[in-house]
Formats: sequence, structure tokens, C-alpha cells
Amino acid sequence: MRDEREAAALRATGLADRVVIADATDPLAVAAAVDTPADVTVVCVDVPGAEHGAVLATADGGTVVFFSMATSFSAAALGAEGMAADVTMLVGNGYTPGHAALALDLYRRVPGVRSLIDPRVRA
Repeated sequence: MRDEREAAALRATGLADRVVIADATDPLAVAAAVDTPADVTVVCVDVPGAEHGAVLATADGGTVVFFSMATSFSAAALGAEGMAADVTMLVGNGYTPGHAALALDLYRRVPGVRSLIDPRVRA
């Protein structure tokens, strides 16, 4: 997360097991902020350079899901190789059949999802 206000909003939803505040483009800061590496790390930041921090935040045998147009997949793959990180890397492509219905269903059924979205879209 980028700041305490955003982190508090996410914590309040109960949607995440752990929330840390760190500069996603600073791998050492991310590694220092994450006391126990995650089984699944999702990268959806809109800045380049978050690949190595995501790999360091992920446990051996874990999965990193890159879902950002700013991701350099060669940097992610070569970085993981250089760090001897045993992680599976997945690329989100933005389209899955039924994704719109799934998103609307999550919004309708999961209060935590609504609590994150509503303040951003309602006047």
C-alpha cells in the first residue's frame, strides 16, 4: 500500500491477510516490510520496477500474479533467476470469459469490496 489511509481501508475490509506500506519499486524496502513472505503476491501497481519487490515478498513455492501494464516480464523472470527465487509467475491478460459478471457479483455480495469501491465512484 502507498499510505496508512489506504492500508487502513484495506485492513477494515478483511479481504487481505496482511497489509504493509512500502515503496513497491524498492525491493529491499518491500522485503524489510514483509515479515513473512506471502504464498500469493498480486502486483497491480501502475509504475515500472515493482517486479523484484514482488518476488522478494513471495515465499518459495509461492505465486506472483503480475497484473499491470507497467510490468517488465523479462525483468521479473531474470530477477527471480538472479535471486534464486522458486516462485511461479502468472500474467493477467485482462480478459477471462465471464469476468464482468464475476466482478459485479463480487461487488454485490462482498461488503469489503463495496467499501473499497464506493468512496471512489460515488459523489
